Amino acid sequence: MNVESKWLEDFLVLAKVKNFSQAAELRNVTQPAFSRRIRLLEDTVGAELVDRKSKPIELTPSGKLFRITARTLVNQIEAGISQISDLSQLGGNVVQIAAAHSLATSLIPKIQQAFNEGDYKPILSVEAIDVDEATKELREGACDILLAFDDLPPYQSQLIAKTELLPVSACDNEGNSVYDFESEHSVPWLTYSSTSYMGRQVEIIREQVALTPIFSSSMTDMLKILVLNKQGIAWLPAYSIQEELAQKKVAIIGDQSLRLPIEYYAYRYQARLHPAGETVWSILCNLDT
Repeated sequence: MNVESKWLEDFLVLAKVKNFSQAAELRNVTQPAFSRRIRLLEDTVGAELVDRKSKPIELTPSGKLFRITARTLVNQIEAGISQISDLSQLGGNVVQIAAAHSLATSLIPKIQQAFNEGDYKPILSVEAIDVDEATKELREGACDILLAFDDLPPYQSQLIAKTELLPVSACDNEGNSVYDFESEHSVPWLTYSSTSYMGRQVEIIREQVALTPIFSSSMTDMLKILVLNKQGIAWLPAYSIQEELAQKKVAIIGDQSLRLPIEYYAYRYQARLHPAGETVWSILCNLDT
């Protein structure tokens, strides 16, 4: 199979911008020449990679899978050339990670600290986005590794940890919670967006207590800031408030039934990643959380 590396680079640019004219401009070729190169790539691999009928264009199922292969091959080529010519290995070392906001904040520093000393170190490129959007990134081949919740078939997965969503309130100077569920009045509630994973979990038990929504966000860190500012209560993942609980800045309120068990995982395609990606995956599989 004679696949030219420039075809792979063409395809990756097209997959990103989803427009033939814009992709051709970025690749410094005319649109007819660019279209011919994409067609040659499809003829060589024996599959249609681009759905040209959709606006903007989308990748076919084969195209989404091939995007992983194309990026891996391009990264390996760049890494090999860099090693031979003693140039920077930046291109081949980059590992694209899509992650839920709170997981990015919690896990990425631990991954970074786990890199061994030496010349060859992966470079993490992290996009912290909503869980559902992060899942789309993996499905469309836009990332190497996804950090998210639940168990998402059909991807290869690694359970990172089990934790809980805890209903918490800020504490006063004596270490007592500012808000609780024993009050006759409903409690001001800092809620997750209803379309987010966390929001869907809390919806399961929200009728058990009197709550008045006053703010909504998909970002755990934003809700935590408002909790600490005594604006209301929120359900926050235990890993995000360990220090605040120890320092009695926040307190868990309500009974055990209001604590929601959650799990978080690392995901990838079954296909082998480039060396830097495999290094990061190995770290995740052995991460002490």
